[in-house]
Amino acid sequence: MKKFLVTVILGLFALYYLSPLVATFFYASSTSWGKSLVPDDFTLQWFGQLLGDSAFLLAVGRSFLLAGIMTGIIFIILVPTMIWIHLYYPKWDQALQKIVLLPYAIPGVILVTALLRTYSKSSVPMFLVLLGALFISMLPIVYLGISNQMRLVNMKELVEAAETLGASMGYIIRKVLIPNIKVGTTLVSLMVFSSVFGEYMLTNLLIGGRFETLRIYMLRRMNENGHIASAVMILYFLFLFLVAVGIFYMNKKQVRPVTAKVKETEPVEETADDKLLNYS
Repeated sequence: MKKFLVTVILGLFALYYLSPLVATFFYASSTSWGKSLVPDDFTLQWFGQLLGDSAFLLAVGRSFLLAGIMTGIIFIILVPTMIWIHLYYPKWDQALQKIVLLPYAIPGVILVTALLRTYSKSSVPMFLVLLGALFISMLPIVYLGISNQMRLVNMKELVEAAETLGASMGYIIRKVLIPNIKVGTTLVSLMVFSSVFGEYMLTNLLIGGRFETLRIYMLRRMNENGHIASAVMILYFLFLFLVAVGIFYMNKKQVRPVTAKVKETEPVEETADDKLLNYS
């Protein structure tokens, strides 16, 4: 009875979360829907029109480029820095945990206004300003997520053991530390990629139509045709799903401990002297 109740509750939650996506798919695959609870017909012309639109493909490419660059920056710069802090300067970790929460206290509009007034008339490209703003906005997610995973691993003992065996620090980071925080880095990479891939406010206010991402394209087409905007949303979820599957597939191989098979030996017959020693 308890298992059945849990299944029903999880099924209701799944229905609640999936029903908007299903309704969006029905609307994106119909020419009209207003007379009944189900669409009047079924068509894929909106998806075909999107896939044949070069502006849509370029918007998807820009979103992938922006999300990929940000994910790479996070893991090339921030992860080694966090490992260095946890190993050699653990007291800094408490202060940094409070500092990285500052982006939550600063509204995005205020941040964008300050960045525009500072860099709009300078020679710094606004794309680099956008990358910096996205990096700051992603700091709480990345730092807290990976830091919690690092606490579960005794990194100092792992490093000391590896150094005793003669391993270099670069080898230790690549082969010892990063595999042990693989779960945390995988989840954080998914959160960063999906957040930047669907980011709208910073991109629109800092660059706008000069760098049209998928979300900017979707909102532009929403004013033209609701069916096309729904098709964009479905493809947007599909892209993120494929990225998530790809990331989990690349990280699913875990290091298997090597177990040596001990050959069973036949028991040796005790001699008279052995029996006497055991008895005494």
